[in-house]
Amino acid sequence: MIHRRRKTVQAKGTAVRQEIVISSNQTIDLDAASFVSVEERLKLIEEIGSYWSCARSFWIFTHEYPDGDALGCNLAMYAVLTALGKDVKVFSYDPVPRMYRFLPHADKIIHDTELPLDGLPDVIQINDNAAFERLGKNFAHQLTEMGIGPKAVNPNSNCTILNLDHHIGNERFGHINLVDAGCGACGELLYHAFKHLKMPITLDVAINLYAAIITDTGRFSYSNTSSDTFYIASELIRKGVDPFDVVNRVYNTRTVNQMQLLARVMDTIKVEDELGYFLCTCSNQMLTDTQTVLSDTEGVTDLMKTVGDYEVLFFFRELDNDRIKVSVRSNGVFNVRHFARKMGGGGHTAASGFTMDGPLEQATEIIREKMREHLDELAKDGSRTG
Repeated sequence: MIHRRRKTVQAKGTAVRQEIVISSNQTIDLDAASFVSVEERLKLIEEIGSYWSCARSFWIFTHEYPDGDALGCNLAMYAVLTALGKDVKVFSYDPVPRMYRFLPHADKIIHDTELPLDGLPDVIQINDNAAFERLGKNFAHQLTEMGIGPKAVNPNSNCTILNLDHHIGNERFGHINLVDAGCGACGELLYHAFKHLKMPITLDVAINLYAAIITDTGRFSYSNTSSDTFYIASELIRKGVDPFDVVNRVYNTRTVNQMQLLARVMDTIKVEDELGYFLCTCSNQMLTDTQTVLSDTEGVTDLMKTVGDYEVLFFFRELDNDRIKVSVRSNGVFNVRHFARKMGGGGHTAASGFTMDGPLEQATEIIREKMREHLDELAKDGSRTG
């Protein structure tokens, strides 16, 4: 079983390695390759910078159900590239959550279910996304049909994919893959790129990068926060970012309806003492009853993590068509990414997620059995950290 937090366990789990075949005699260890040296990072930044300078048209994407890091990065890229005179389109299958609509250029995001059919851009850039399939319900399929992506039958040689990310195990689906898991947020990675290439970091760019960083580091409280994180944040403040204003807009603007939704969600808490985790759920009916939307559940996992007795928590959110989005969090000992990967998802050591088939009640039972299997496997390997 997973030890509760008051029983301190040292994190010594053996990393799970995922390999992807590149050719008949070459493989890349995705976990190991997610950490790059400063020299490697700068070399890749210069390669990417040549496309930013020379290409004329760009489509920008991130993962489905975008968070602050994803949106902040995409909007920072929009500001930088349009300042260079480029034709830039930022796409999101899912709507922009209410707390991020204040971000500069958020109104430029194209929220649609279909991509344009009048020709591809010179460059497709995908930020903060470890897997091509996580672009959104139809986007990955549509791009594949256009000859873009790892599963394209007839690859389009006139469009380059730039993949910028900080997730361990990124699937390297781009023509150029700048993946640095040493960055606490993808926003940190973009800051390094803009700084090295001497691209102007305007106030609009700085606000978006600051929002990206504070949300993915939990306001500088998660284990992915480093001294570099604080240095970059201080530089962005020097550019004119008001840290109080950004934090206030992101975290302190909940509506009464959203608070009623959170109360309904908290009322579903269920403890699995035997397996050492607890969970809560959000159904579509709750959203209807409280006149809210799925993005209004933002912050639930942060609230759940304040429970001191349990190391692992699950948050189940009902989507359309009997699909369930599952967020799984840990307070640092149990590696939730390894479990999420087994479920077809991924993420970080302490924060990961995946989707699965519903209905909601069935999904929670499946996770119960999968966690039991996972813990049994760990016990056989002599590990308790996931």
